[in-house]
Amino acid sequence: MSFLFPFALFGLLAIPALIIIYILRNKYKEETAPSTYIWEMAAKLLKRKNPLSRFEHLLALIVQCLAIAVFSIALAHPVFTLEGQADDIVFILDSSSSMGMVHEEKTRFEKGIELIKEKVDGAVNGSTFTLILAEKEPRLVCQNIDDVSRFEMYLDNLGTPSKNATKIADSVALAQNLFSEGKANLCYLATDQNCGESVLTNIEWLDCSDDEENYSISDLSYKFNEAKTSISFSLALTSYASDKDLNVTFYYNGQSIGKKIFHCDKGVTLGFVTDNLPTGGYPIESVKAVIEETDGLMDDNTFTVYANTQQVNTKALIVSSAPTYLKAIFDALKIQYDVMSPASYSLRPNYDIYVYDSYKPNKLPEIGATMFFGLKNSVEGSGFLVSNEVIPDESTTLAWTNNEDSNLYKTLTRGIGMNRDILLKQYMQYSLVNNFTTVLTANKRPAVFVGRSDFETREVVFNFDLHNSNLPLLYDFVPLMRNLVDYCKPKLLTKFDYEVGDSVVVNIADEISQILVERPNGEKEPLTFAKGQEQYLYETRFIGEHTLHVTYQDGNTKIVNFFAHMSKPETVPQPMAQAKFTLALTDNTKKGDGILDNILPIIIAAAAFFAADWILYTHEQY
Repeated sequence: MSFLFPFALFGLLAIPALIIIYILRNKYKEETAPSTYIWEMAAKLLKRKNPLSRFEHLLALIVQCLAIAVFSIALAHPVFTLEGQADDIVFILDSSSSMGMVHEEKTRFEKGIELIKEKVDGAVNGSTFTLILAEKEPRLVCQNIDDVSRFEMYLDNLGTPSKNATKIADSVALAQNLFSEGKANLCYLATDQNCGESVLTNIEWLDCSDDEENYSISDLSYKFNEAKTSISFSLALTSYASDKDLNVTFYYNGQSIGKKIFHCDKGVTLGFVTDNLPTGGYPIESVKAVIEETDGLMDDNTFTVYANTQQVNTKALIVSSAPTYLKAIFDALKIQYDVMSPASYSLRPNYDIYVYDSYKPNKLPEIGATMFFGLKNSVEGSGFLVSNEVIPDESTTLAWTNNEDSNLYKTLTRGIGMNRDILLKQYMQYSLVNNFTTVLTANKRPAVFVGRSDFETREVVFNFDLHNSNLPLLYDFVPLMRNLVDYCKPKLLTKFDYEVGDSVVVNIADEISQILVERPNGEKEPLTFAKGQEQYLYETRFIGEHTLHVTYQDGNTKIVNFFAHMSKPETVPQPMAQAKFTLALTDNTKKGDGILDNILPIIIAAAAFFAADWILYTHEQY
């Protein structure tokens, strides 16, 4: 036993003080008046018949001492340890999108919180509580909290369920670590997934599911007729709880162009194709399909597809004495260009890309990107140095760096097969001063790389003349050059359809000064990027249509949209066969010590002693 407030035990010092008062109290002598003599004699006779009369003062002293002792102990708040009676409990709360389904004005997520609170309120005093939120990555919200009120505060501040795909298995693995470390011995899983006894091992299921209706659109595509005056749609629909005829409205560039009814069988995802619907002949910007029926989870009732209709007008200046390959590829990419010979070159403004083919300019342009092919002398401010020329006995084969950790590398190699050998018969060796992203290497040295000059302008560098390689004759040359041109004059987005939780790659052109992301709920979030930053990764956390508001240094603005839809596995709880969760018990998995700190019985005992003392006092007086 221990005390929360041991200083209260100093109240026991009142007991000897009370004894001293009883010893030193005044001894008065009773005198009998003649008029009251008969009554005094009657009282004495009655006292002789009461056997407790001679012990009244002693009993009063004992009762008062006990009362003081009980009150002192009660104020000290004794705590009794109950060995092996408490649990260290881990709660795993599913935060998947399906937990946002609404039933009787309450989400499954809120129901899970209520079920957890019931278990907490019923736990033995002295138990500890740990909360793991099953999100895209498991989040340890709090650990080993022994205060019920504090733990419930964490629960109340969780907000709404995540819109990301979740892996409960990862959260169970985190709970397993706590079991193995001896920090937990009991686990509850609050989820709407169907978890029977055969699914869970050493885990108790808190069922958050209900039988509400739920419909979803999990895919949408379109096809024009030859004249592009009408459009047909292909879509995937599911009704999870019942057979249902679903009304779907289709939109073209935000305008309704028709409504169709589709019959869905319970729990089966079906594909449908519509008849041609009129477009009015307008260029496509977006198409959308919306289920008109209301259900428990509205997030998956809309699907939007944005067309990649960004028009980036790129103008290039080619400085070359043999521009055949460069002219051919720029013609194929529909890039406007001018050609100048090295002898007549002078730096001219208003070009997006300056291409120097085996030519060293005296000065780099301060505005606009540069491309170097086979540069034989260093250029001040370029961020790399020319070392020497290499003429191998046999052709050198270039190698892709396969830098999968770099999003920029993935962007630069998008659409490239990488299945044909790229051969060089002559090239230059460069030493890199600035930070560059290497795409191809020659004998483990950078051959094709991109980065920034000292002026923070974009650079694309080939360490060889195209005439000394078979690259222009390969299919991969076209997508590679397209990606490199897009790097020099980037499109803001190259993809417009995402699953919630995906990272949107936002390309940051040099002339952009500000980007705001408008979420589906209307809130706006600025993207913070540094000067010279190539890309920004924006993680989608909300389902629906997003808008990028772009401001350029010249004051012009631009709007680009993208859509984040719900992952299909998140629209409905997983089948039982796909959800098997096990916690292995170890030697460290033991129950904790409980606590008995209820002072109510002590207070009742103290009140009883005072009542007894009062009875003795009144008996003595009356």
